[in-house]
Parts: sequence; structure tokens; C-alpha cells
Amino acid sequence: MRPMAHEPHHAPRLPELPDRLPADHEVAAGAIAGLAGAAVMLLVAMVLSENGALFPLRLVAASLLGHEALDPAAVGPVLLGVGLGALCAVVLGLVFASILPRGLPALNAVGAGLAFGAVAWAVTWWGFIRILDPVLFAAAASSDALFLDLIFGAVAGLAMPPLRRVLP
Repeated sequence: MRPMAHEPHHAPRLPELPDRLPADHEVAAGAIAGLAGAAVMLLVAMVLSENGALFPLRLVAASLLGHEALDPAAVGPVLLGVGLGALCAVVLGLVFASILPRGLPALNAVGAGLAFGAVAWAVTWWGFIRILDPVLFAAAASSDALFLDLIFGAVAGLAMPPLRRVLP
């Protein structure tokens, strides 16, 4: 017996969606802005550190390595700190890019970045770092962390408008 031929099934037609910019441009802008903010934040932290320029990176690595990350002779924790810091910077940059309205003047974008930095500090310092990196939480003052997160936000806010214009 021959199988029956199937009649073509026509799915209901969905309404057309509005045109959107490709997401990869916004993702790139957010990632670059986050990395730029983190780079300036790290430079300031390194200059202000009383325990050596690499100590801030060791504190970040302590989230996975504990007190062993603070060994001044070990290179691994510094590299791990760079990697973890970059990962967090990209994630925060993507969140910032997703909420920052397009077309903001530079000064407004910096203001939005400062506000984002303050919120990011509250969430990360009190919600994540306190639990995931008790070594960092004990070693750093919350006001220093707030200052650094404000720098991150200001730089990310300053970087986003030109990045959105430059990236294709």
C-alpha cells in the first residue's frame, strides 16, 4: 500500500516585526565600554593600592582561590584576576548598553553611567562580593569600591555614545 501524500500545511502568518539594528553592534559597544570602564577602574585601584599594584587583581582572584590568591610570588592569581575582572566588565557593559537609551548626549550618558555604577556597586558589593569573595569584602572599604564603580560607570557612559556611532 502506498503512503498517502501529505497536503502542504500553511502556518498562520505572523505580523511583521519592526526593523532593528543588528544586536552584534550593540553587544560590541557594551563589551568595549565595559572593558574601558574596567581598565580605568583597575588603573586607579592599582595606583591607590597600599599593598602593591597587583593586589587588586589578587583580591578578585580570591573569589575562587581564597587567601592563596594573595601570595605575592604567585602569577596565576593575577592572571585569574584579569580574566574574572574582564568577564565581569563585559557582563556589566552589556547590561549598561541594554538600558542606556540611544542618542543621549555625552554628558547625560556619563550621568547615566554614574547612576549605573552606583547601582552596580550596591548589587555587586552587598549581593555578590560579600558572599562570593569574603577576602575582598574584608580587605576593601565599601566606599573605595563605590568610588571605583563610579569610575567604571562614568567611563562606560562616556564611551557608549561614540562606540554606538563608530561601530557599523
